[in-house]
Amino acid sequence: MNNYSSIKTGLSRDELLDQAREVGELAFSCREETERERRMPDEVMDKLRATGLTKLIRHRKWGGAETDPMTFLDIGREISRASTSLGWLYSLLGFHEWYMAFASDELQHDVWGNDPDAFVCDSFAPVGQIERVADGYVLTGRWRFASGIEWAGWIGVGGITVAPDGEHPEHLLFFVPRSDVVIEDDWHTLGLKGSASRAVTITRAFVPAHRAFPLGRVAVSRGAVVNDGPLWRVPLMSLQGLAILIPTLGTAQRIVDEFSTWTKARLRPYEGGAAAREAPAPQLALAAAATQWDACHALAEKYAQEGWDRAICGESWVLTEEERAKLFSWRGYIGRSSIELSDQLYIGSGAMALFDSHPLQQLFRDIHSCGVHIGIDRADAYTSRGRVAMGFPGHPFH
Repeated sequence: MNNYSSIKTGLSRDELLDQAREVGELAFSCREETERERRMPDEVMDKLRATGLTKLIRHRKWGGAETDPMTFLDIGREISRASTSLGWLYSLLGFHEWYMAFASDELQHDVWGNDPDAFVCDSFAPVGQIERVADGYVLTGRWRFASGIEWAGWIGVGGITVAPDGEHPEHLLFFVPRSDVVIEDDWHTLGLKGSASRAVTITRAFVPAHRAFPLGRVAVSRGAVVNDGPLWRVPLMSLQGLAILIPTLGTAQRIVDEFSTWTKARLRPYEGGAAAREAPAPQLALAAAATQWDACHALAEKYAQEGWDRAICGESWVLTEEERAKLFSWRGYIGRSSIELSDQLYIGSGAMALFDSHPLQQLFRDIHSCGVHIGIDRADAYTSRGRVAMGFPGHPFH
């Protein structure tokens, strides 16, 4: 295990994991309130902010630790074992803090100059109506799935137009303060309730030119960054994909643990009260799921390590078509395999798992909610890798 994180943060890996467990346990203790209110309690988010864990991959210039992707994965997995929603928020808010290093100095000062603890959220979908004006843009539109907007100071929203230094339309993120958006209470969902990933509406907000971030350009060609450390040689789409995998992987691990705990205590009333743990079926189900999770975890670690190894060797930011398709297929495998093992354990838990009070029921809903994210869609991922192998273009963004 490398010790890069302890060098940069002053904390050992074990101390970071202890912080992750502490904030995770707080979130777990508030799970009923979270489900009822469809948002993470503010005390939990205040605790997460106070730990600084979302700053693990933030630029050192703004108080970040500049740690490695493997540490980012380990900490997020531990948080997600306690709360999928909190793990989702941790990983996405952390990823947003990472890519801000590619934004203009002016934008970074806008976001963190007066509040170094400000969270940044986004909605990538390029659905905004953009009007070019002197010194910037006028922005109107409605964006969904703004994870973390309830606690963020800023949000980046997508649109397609000509960048300040460009000649042709491209995918941009336009950053606006939360005061410029109206939050819509539309988060009535199957799972991930605590993420409060609500829709936002913006009506004719002025966005200065320096707050237009060339997302599409940076995704494939990196662009400028003040500190040329290895963390900013990890490809953007590689790290974004890791952020989506983190809560999925952590939740699957918790499902394996909960199934084991539940089965050890479960009795079979139609078999004279026999202990369920003595039956071959749950033993086989647990062994199969645990082994499948081990494979997912190992591949996720390889995913994180591979990007880091390229970065510390100073290799190019640009991935080949084959490399992009391979990483996408890995994400698709981990995401779907995590859901499939969870399905088998949920089915094998019996009728009591139907109740809202049963931990496996909420975990089942949460992991399926993670799995619909386009970044880990197995059908798109495998199709993309197959197309590339046959000499055709792969997925245009992943």
